Amino acid sequence: MALGTFSGLRNRETRIRETRQELEKITAANKEWQNRFNETNKASWKMWFDQNQITNKQNEEAARLLAEATAKRDEAARAHERDMAALAQAYRVINDQTEFENFVKRSEVTFGLTEQSAVNAQGRLEAWDDKKHARDTATQIDIMVQRIGLETEAAKDRIKFELNRKAEINTQAAITAHANEMQKVLLERVMDGKVIGADFTAAVGGTTDPTAQIAQYSAAITALGVSKDNPVLAKLAGLNNPAVMKSTFDTLQKYHTQIVESGQTGPAALETFMEGANEYLGNLQITPADLNKPDQVIKQMETILGKPLDSLTKSIIKSMPQSGNAIAVTEPTLVEPLDVSKLGEWKEVITENAVARARSEKTALSKAKTSALEMSKNGNAEQQATASALLDWIGKRDLKVSEALDSVKNKDYYGVVSLYGNSVIEEAKASQPKLESAILPDYMREAKDAAPIVVPNTKMLRMLIEYGIIKKGDMVTYTRPDGKTVTGPYKGE
Repeated sequence: MALGTFSGLRNRETRIRETRQELEKITAANKEWQNRFNETNKASWKMWFDQNQITNKQNEEAARLLAEATAKRDEAARAHERDMAALAQAYRVINDQTEFENFVKRSEVTFGLTEQSAVNAQGRLEAWDDKKHARDTATQIDIMVQRIGLETEAAKDRIKFELNRKAEINTQAAITAHANEMQKVLLERVMDGKVIGADFTAAVGGTTDPTAQIAQYSAAITALGVSKDNPVLAKLAGLNNPAVMKSTFDTLQKYHTQIVESGQTGPAALETFMEGANEYLGNLQITPADLNKPDQVIKQMETILGKPLDSLTKSIIKSMPQSGNAIAVTEPTLVEPLDVSKLGEWKEVITENAVARARSEKTALSKAKTSALEMSKNGNAEQQATASALLDWIGKRDLKVSEALDSVKNKDYYGVVSLYGNSVIEEAKASQPKLESAILPDYMREAKDAAPIVVPNTKMLRMLIEYGIIKKGDMVTYTRPDGKTVTGPYKGE
């Protein structure tokens, strides 16, 4: 029994020991798990904390950026409002010429009216510098925009556009002022009996702006003596073609040089020039600019490309300036006066030619009379009536020619010059242009303007021309089939 009790106790202690050991294992395992859990939980909390800090910083940055953007938007809106008010005031000033001029003065700029002297210190003409003018104007506009106090680029661009548009008008005025100064210098040279000068050609050649070139050529042409109000000169300037103005100036300058070199001075030289220049300008064949050309170019390009052009390309093509042209039919030529020592010789030539013409017509009248008599005998009724009228005319004309030739025997040439003065003097001028300005004797001057040859109708006129009675240059009066009477020189047609 005691053995059994001992055995039972030992088994109990064994179970207790085993149980205790099992509990120790469980406690150690729980402790290990708890330690791992605590470490994991600590890392998780740290990661959450770090992430939370990042998120908070991001939120703070986003809030800051939003606040800044809001502030900027508010400031931009306020700047826009301030610019709108400044623009309204600027537009009012720009549209009021007096206020605008005051604003320009306050800005201490000339705004497109930058003076470019047409004459340098050595007295030589200077070219209009378009690039310098553009640079100066751009600088002045920047100063004016700064004075207005605009803040946004959009507002600055808007007012710059308006100021540039305004500056274009002043640019034209500046070009005109430069050309006018040049014209004064050139006029002084012309009045002193000098030529225009090579420095003018160099100045215009150094100008790249077509408008300035046209203005300068116009100034030189008017300095030579052509009136500023000459309508042809205005038309030429309106062609927008500097080459036409240059050609016109070159021609007139050449003519003016001929006059200067001939020794003519004062009012006589000016009158000579104006007469030749006006005739030259009046005979110019002017072709205005073709305003439909841009549309034709657009259509041609669209045909080649096979598709429509965009609006920007079309606007560029249409904005290109169109120019016209002019062709000179004749050029003015200076006819120098005939040497006085030669005038007597030409009087003799003229009178001798008139006498020769009278004798030649006597022969022609005789042949015409024979032909008319034959027609009156053998012709029909209408031909006989024509022959009768022709014989009557021949008889009267033959009497005048015979009387003129009889007067020649007594050195009286008035009769032959009265009959043939127009044609023989024109023939003499054709062979010697200097006779154009020669002083004719009184009897020649009066006789050459005597009454023309009067012929009743065109039918008889043709017959007299065929007979050689009426020749080229003869002044004739005749009645057309419509009953209108015409007087003019027979031109040999």
